[in-house]
Amino acid sequence: MDVEIQTDCTSHFKLWSELELEELPDKFVIKSVECPDQGFSISRFNGNIDKLNDDNPSGSTPKVLTIYGVAGTIKLLAGTYLLVITSRKEVGLYLGNPVYQVTSMKFLSCNEASRFLSGREKRDEDYFMTLLKIVESTPGLYYSYGTDITLNLQRRCKLAEGWMSKPIWKQSDPRFVWNKNILEELIENKLDGFIIPLLQGNILTHNSHCQR
Repeated sequence: MDVEIQTDCTSHFKLWSELELEELPDKFVIKSVECPDQGFSISRFNGNIDKLNDDNPSGSTPKVLTIYGVAGTIKLLAGTYLLVITSRKEVGLYLGNPVYQVTSMKFLSCNEASRFLSGREKRDEDYFMTLLKIVESTPGLYYSYGTDITLNLQRRCKLAEGWMSKPIWKQSDPRFVWNKNILEELIENKLDGFIIPLLQGNILTHNSHCQR
């Protein structure tokens, strides 16, 4: 199954809504709970992303967690960090699709190279890590697995036929995507079913419909 053409009977693109995170000694593996053959791995040594495979050379039993999305990757002095959504809550509907608020996020370290940093680099890395902790607690982030929420209804009415079948990151207006700069590596690896554009702001609910 190709995530580029994930469709339902209405030909609307939908993201994988619940993910399984496996922590192995050499990598993190992220896969869809709904469709376990869809996923990817990211090396804990150098941050390289690879397509999903069943190899587990270590033979170890992974620690398994449930996550609700991948917000992107960021590179610091020591290497790559993966930002994942660890909890969410539904706050309403937009065009019939549930809208969620991010309630917690976590950076996963993929930087074995940190062992080789100089004293000055370690101090700089520690400072950057305090900034990442602030990012983890960023308030007012919203998203939907079933539709883009960065465009208002007036602009959506002008969209070309078939627009809704495109990956949600392609549907969204990059001016309003909070995490656009940290999605680049996921986009390069064509992981469309896992790429969640986050909108930062206020969502008002009225009669179970979200308005931006």
